[in-house]
Amino acid sequence: MKFQPSDNLKQLQKADTKMLKDLIDVFDKYNIHYFLIAGSLLGAVRHGGFIPWDDDLDIGIPRLDYEKFLNNQDKWLDSKYFIENYQSNLQYKYYITRVYNRHVTVKEIRSNDTTYASLDLFPIDGTPNNKLLRNIFIYKILFYRMLASLANYKNIDQHRNRSSLERIFITIMGFLHTERWLDKNKIYNHIDKLLKKQDYEKSQYVGSLMGAYRKKEVFKKSFIGKRACYKFSNFEVYGPENYDGYLKHMYSDYLELPTIDQIKEKRHFEIIMEK
Repeated sequence: MKFQPSDNLKQLQKADTKMLKDLIDVFDKYNIHYFLIAGSLLGAVRHGGFIPWDDDLDIGIPRLDYEKFLNNQDKWLDSKYFIENYQSNLQYKYYITRVYNRHVTVKEIRSNDTTYASLDLFPIDGTPNNKLLRNIFIYKILFYRMLASLANYKNIDQHRNRSSLERIFITIMGFLHTERWLDKNKIYNHIDKLLKKQDYEKSQYVGSLMGAYRKKEVFKKSFIGKRACYKFSNFEVYGPENYDGYLKHMYSDYLELPTIDQIKEKRHFEIIMEK
């Protein structure tokens, strides 16, 4: 039996794929050094596009180019696109940047908020080369990331698979109303300063510690190499040159497909209207 995506998922993937093509055209034009990461790279390598049951796209950009894009996005992007992050919108929930398409209105399932179809941009930062110092740095960032989540308590995914201890901790923090006495944006600013202190060019291990996979988001910079082109739908995108090393680091046996019973269609968003 073959996985059959819902009409909503097919529509969302089509809209996101068009966004990706438009965005990488901008990146290529202005020499922004991007590459697909995580499940988006896995989809390109294994499926030639989206993972059939996935509904979001993740793009990594080394810090200097990430900042260059943010500083010029008003001039470079078509008017139907706009970006948001915690610095541009004080009510924004996340550290990372999202590029939104005003022409595709969606409902975010977890929060029930009405928003727009989007792609996620992750700054790729360096880490200390000394293993001990690198681990200290990683856990320091993860600690502040935890505080930011507690400051944004209503946005914590209560359905995510967690250990019993983690679930108990989150429940206790809910009773303490952490969102009332922790300032999410101050914490994000502190994280931002810590990440920017690292020298990407001199770092042997790089990544985005604000991504979904936490510590696993840090990988050997040599995986990126000179980048390589991969098919995504009917066009090509850049990804790490050593895709095999990167994907094994992230997913181990990444070529093994889950069974039809193991597949769960992602439902982060539901399309409401498309112009």
